[in-house]
Amino acid sequence: MDDAAKLLAEMVGEDSLTDVIGSMGLGARNFTWSRPDRSVRSRIDYVFTSKSVRIRQHSMVTVHFSDHRAIRFQGELTGKFLTGPGTWKLNSSLLGREDVQEELRRTYSEWQDMKGTFQSIGEWWEWVKGRIQDFFENVGRKAASRRRKEFSRLQQQLQELHDLQLRGWDVMNPLEAVKKELSDHFHDESRRIIFRSKVENLEKGEKCNSFFFKKIHSAHTPLVQLRNKEGILCDTKEDIRKAVTDF
Repeated sequence: MDDAAKLLAEMVGEDSLTDVIGSMGLGARNFTWSRPDRSVRSRIDYVFTSKSVRIRQHSMVTVHFSDHRAIRFQGELTGKFLTGPGTWKLNSSLLGREDVQEELRRTYSEWQDMKGTFQSIGEWWEWVKGRIQDFFENVGRKAASRRRKEFSRLQQQLQELHDLQLRGWDVMNPLEAVKKELSDHFHDESRRIIFRSKVENLEKGEKCNSFFFKKIHSAHTPLVQLRNKEGILCDTKEDIRKAVTDF
């Protein structure tokens, strides 16, 4: 096993996870990737869940424009899970949309007309803060709905172009254009996932899977000696750092 596989095995064991596909039983139906002629089949894609999740439905879905099969899984949480109010973060990207700005100005003007119904400005402002959160949550839900519809449209368009290509049509340019739009969609979605995870000190441009690579690098033997440009062997942190900086 390589380092990444060892880390994955450790994570599965430490967090008491279970392999959903493994629970489907033995046989060829468990494969998630295959060669076009089906001469080689392999498990590449995985779904891991907590052992406290009851498996309700699972299936392997053939994807006509990919050599991977999708995994459809539905689980049910067992026991009681206490939920609290949590924290709310404003999706600042919404502020850059002119339609949102205009709607907020119009709505805020209506809120200002309500000042006379409150005993103090402070009481009114506390009420307004709640309305601001409701406003952006509603705008965010509408934006998410539009993204889901756009994603479905792109998926459908990709399938149609793939079918035309199989029939001998030259659709390479529009096919690549749709793939580019889907790639941009997934990139934006990954940014939203990082935003919702409330991860602090995330490096600019860092991807979701960087955590595993960092663990791999951290397991390597640290550098204790380095020759500088004059060929002199440096063995202190300061001298090694200077040699690297000069290089």
